[in-house]
Amino acid sequence: MKPVIKNLLIVLIVAFAAVVSFLVMPPSQQAMPEISFTDIDGGEHQLVDYQGNPILMIFWATDCPGCIKEMPELIALHDEYAEQGLKMISVAMPHDYPEHIKTMRKQKGLPYLITWDKTGEISEAFDNVRVTPTHFLISPEGEIVMRKIGALKSEQLKQRLAAMGLEPIQS
Repeated sequence: MKPVIKNLLIVLIVAFAAVVSFLVMPPSQQAMPEISFTDIDGGEHQLVDYQGNPILMIFWATDCPGCIKEMPELIALHDEYAEQGLKMISVAMPHDYPEHIKTMRKQKGLPYLITWDKTGEISEAFDNVRVTPTHFLISPEGEIVMRKIGALKSEQLKQRLAAMGLEPIQS
């Protein structure tokens, strides 16, 4: 193999490993941000109120095909784990509109808590989220243990939930 090709191959492998670690690996035990937010029905919440339970934060948009595609999987996760304490908070991006968010919730039958990040403060608090979907799993102790940009990997998430003592309810 020519040295130039060999060096290029090494650079590509290292770059690929860096991208994979950024997309899949958890942040180094970063604490969840202290934020408050209003759900799309006007209810006031503080993220700290959910501490003691695993929390799945889902950043999405009504115009995001990947977000819409994963909704049945998210509904299934809610159905399997909500009774055991999994809290799911869906954060619609600033460019969305409350009417669109509420219509999507009704059309898709979204059972989990939904908020609209009107000012971008929630996205900013979670390392300036700009890409949808982006998911954060927060441990019951309040530590961010997973950040996943792009389509959620259900099996990977279920393994992490099992490590927290949660097993899916069989229907």
